[in-house]
Amino acid sequence: MEKANNNDYGQERVRQLLSGVPFFNEIYRDDAEQFDLLENNTRLWVAGSGDEVIRAGDVDSTLYFLLRGQLEVLADSPAQPPLYYVSPGEAFGTLSMLLGTPRSADIRVSESAREAVIASLDFNDFSEDDSPYTLTTRLAFYHMIVHHIRWTLEVKRMANPNHELVQSMRKLPVFHGEKGSQEELEALREQAQGLAELLCRWNEEGQGNTGALQLT
Repeated sequence: MEKANNNDYGQERVRQLLSGVPFFNEIYRDDAEQFDLLENNTRLWVAGSGDEVIRAGDVDSTLYFLLRGQLEVLADSPAQPPLYYVSPGEAFGTLSMLLGTPRSADIRVSESAREAVIASLDFNDFSEDDSPYTLTTRLAFYHMIVHHIRWTLEVKRMANPNHELVQSMRKLPVFHGEKGSQEELEALREQAQGLAELLCRWNEEGQGNTGALQLT
């Protein structure tokens, strides 16, 4: 995977690619200055057919978004089919980003795709107290992360409604305070951490492949 020069695509093309991700769309719609900052801090990557995008065992604070192409989350054995296919608009790398755990699976560009275009953001820019982003942008970021993991857990719950971890899902705190506040941001941080830890526990038990992407 090679870093792309944003200028090679042109601003309009870059924005067209980013428009496939709801988070970028939300910031673009609500705050032009924040979107410009977000765009400037977004790195673009290009990978060819069959190229490795993420290597199992790596640890970093990067969140990725697939903008074009298709990716495969690989099983431990080359003889097994891919665990999951990543489609344009999806985020990946969530759990390693939140928990500081090693990536648990290799991800590569599907052989059927000529190339993949990927965007990445540094989680630290949103999690640190000296973040360059406004409270509103950081709230949108954490809402995206919480929704992303909770959706995967809900899919697992529907597939196995009597699993013991379903009760743990219901015990996770829900914020009832002032919307758009610093307190909501702190609550979302706690939710994201709790959901990530819960999803790791569920995945480690081998309850099917759904959501395996979240471990990367």
